[in-house]
Amino acid sequence: MKKFFCIFAVYIIGTCSAWSQETLTLHNACELALKNSVKLERLKAKIQSSRMIVHERWRELLPNVSFQYSKSDTVAIREDDTRFQSLACTVQYDIFTNQQSLIAYSIAQIESMLANEEYTIEKNNIILSTKQAYFALQKKRKSIEIYQLLLKSLQLQKNIITAQQQLGMATELELIQVDGKIAEAQYNILSAQNQYANSLQDFATTLGINYASIQLPEQEYTELQNITMASKENLISLSMQNRNELKKSYYTLIKTQKEYQLAQYYYLPRIQLFASYGYSGTEFPMNKKMWNVGLSVTSLLFGNTASLSNSYGKKDNGNTTDIKSSASVAVYENPSFIRSIIDAEAAYTEAQKYHQQLIQIIRTDVSKAYDTVMESLKKVEIARQTVLLLEKQSSIENEQARLGDITRYDVLKTLVELSQARLRLQETITDVFVSMAALENAVGLPIESIF
Repeated sequence: MKKFFCIFAVYIIGTCSAWSQETLTLHNACELALKNSVKLERLKAKIQSSRMIVHERWRELLPNVSFQYSKSDTVAIREDDTRFQSLACTVQYDIFTNQQSLIAYSIAQIESMLANEEYTIEKNNIILSTKQAYFALQKKRKSIEIYQLLLKSLQLQKNIITAQQQLGMATELELIQVDGKIAEAQYNILSAQNQYANSLQDFATTLGINYASIQLPEQEYTELQNITMASKENLISLSMQNRNELKKSYYTLIKTQKEYQLAQYYYLPRIQLFASYGYSGTEFPMNKKMWNVGLSVTSLLFGNTASLSNSYGKKDNGNTTDIKSSASVAVYENPSFIRSIIDAEAAYTEAQKYHQQLIQIIRTDVSKAYDTVMESLKKVEIARQTVLLLEKQSSIENEQARLGDITRYDVLKTLVELSQARLRLQETITDVFVSMAALENAVGLPIESIF
């Protein structure tokens, strides 16, 4: 039984270890970053709130219906007591508001679309930053491997120099020189490992996972060697259709235009029709019908609120006619109407200018990102050729040093140059992936749709 338990425990531990070391793909990293984003959750809640506001504004387009019940008992000394009760339904509807309710509903719809665009923009920014961090991690890990490869080559040269020194074919200076290069390589390895560990922990915090479970795949460049780029003009045209920042700017432009329209025509009247129908009486059930219809007009004039109301109705089963008229003026009740117009006009003008500027900014972003991608692709080929040439040079010089034509120190210098060339190649490959992610973000489309 104990033996079975031990086998089972080993199996569980092995399974968990294998699971914890599962390769973290770029797609999975982006999903984790999106899931762990606090700001994205807040923007998601904002979308829900904006949809509720749209429903609230839609409700304002419908009539207001209310039911009222009242009852009063009056006890008087040396007079007759009185009792009265009534039940009525009242309907109020704005028959003219200068489309204020419709405009308010439209603004709410636009704000809902703005909330969606803000969410998408933040989502794209998180994906871009995650890709940049992911590619940077791959580069730092590759740097460690390159320095370790250099150290291995230097140690091989030291073994050769040590053997030659024992035979009297190498000097103490050559041994000191190779020890210095080895110490420098060890220093670079230690620094690269520390940078990679720190970046890995920061990346894990962003993703909300344990950094020990992150295992990155090798960076594959071969899939990008035979790509065909779309023209810069086509990419700019695509960006005009797909960039969420441009959509957001357009929605903001329409919103500020409608708000300016509301502020500009503040003085137009608001006309409301109201009607009521019900019963009244002293006993229950009530048996005296009553009804009433009326019209009210309210307008803002230079900060003053003027109201006029007229109503006509009958009660006591038509035996009593009730006609009412009223008028009122609230003097300088709303002095902020001028400021509202100025602020709305300024916001509309700013939105117009920003929209035009944003079009040029996006064009420039796409153009610069396109040029950077093309430059990075060319740099990769140059860096690759440099590595191949230095590898050949290192092989030839190693043979020449064996024959005594050159010193081992010349071989050491070439090995260091080769290591630096490999680092430059890795950096340029990373630049290709980073610049492509930036181009993807600038155009507003996935990278697969661009090539």
